[in-house]
Amino acid sequence: MYYVIMPSQDIRRNLATEQYLLNQRTFDEPLVLFYIQKPCVIVGRNQNVRAEVDLKYAKEHQVMITRRLSGGGAVYDDLGNLSFSFVVNADHASFGNFKLFTQPIIEALHEMGATGAEVSGRNDLMIDGKKFSGNAMYTKNKKMYSHGTLMLDVDLDEVSRVLTVSEKKLASKGTKSVRSRVTNLKPYLAKEYQDITTEAFRDKLLLHLFSADTMEAIQTHEYKLTQADEQAIDQLVADIYANDAWIFGEEPKYTIKREEKFKGGLIEANISIEKDRITAITIYGDYFSQKDTQEVADLLIGCKYAPEAIKQVLAPIRIDDYFANVTKEEFVQLLVD
Repeated sequence: MYYVIMPSQDIRRNLATEQYLLNQRTFDEPLVLFYIQKPCVIVGRNQNVRAEVDLKYAKEHQVMITRRLSGGGAVYDDLGNLSFSFVVNADHASFGNFKLFTQPIIEALHEMGATGAEVSGRNDLMIDGKKFSGNAMYTKNKKMYSHGTLMLDVDLDEVSRVLTVSEKKLASKGTKSVRSRVTNLKPYLAKEYQDITTEAFRDKLLLHLFSADTMEAIQTHEYKLTQADEQAIDQLVADIYANDAWIFGEEPKYTIKREEKFKGGLIEANISIEKDRITAITIYGDYFSQKDTQEVADLLIGCKYAPEAIKQVLAPIRIDDYFANVTKEEFVQLLVD
């Protein structure tokens, strides 16, 4: 295994680095990345930014907003959070299997005293019934990354101030607010780790992953970005992660809004209907997908707005490729009863 420690505290650059290493570099072993960033919100690929983030508050308090390639929900990060990413060769069976990648993290946390930490639900890490980590996956060209957050000492008040989560999503968690369902790891760590910095926390996890005692012992496993790498990453930041068109997208007018929480996540469909046919449809949500959801939306344009007609249009595709853990029947019912 190789590792990369990101020097940047800019989430846009860190996500661009992750994408670049996935698409442009080939490693003969898995790669693990660790990164720490200034206050920011990262929305999932399929989410509606305006519905997930208090944009006015974010602007006033200099909270950076960007969108990642992977699905899942919005997360708030600051310098008290550690992000990690495993880059591996893609295996269809491992897509959605978050435990495969997070179990080594859980084991390291147990060694540091957080013995109650566990994998819970479809993509969360929990302790004492509260979430301290969210995870997401992305696959392309037979490679995949699984990345997540670790809330060591995050300003929890900021989480509820800047994120505006769907009531249906909160209801499914059995809680009434974002703030009430998240927690930091630091209070659960052993006494000797109560003053640990995010950087020292990162190094402890690295040493556990490599079964080593010192950072010097694993130096030969570190991949350091070259000047050519940095230039390519700069271009990705400009083209994607700092690009408002990618971050915010278009929000067309619609005549019908449907929203439902499934096993695979929250899906929201905004549909325009003219003369009983679908003329436009935008699909948002915190679901995970292996293929671009826009392909489904494109198929539905011009389709009669009726269950049987929609089923017929969707018959040739595997809906699970676009909405993990959602059946075709559930998706059709979401669009129209």
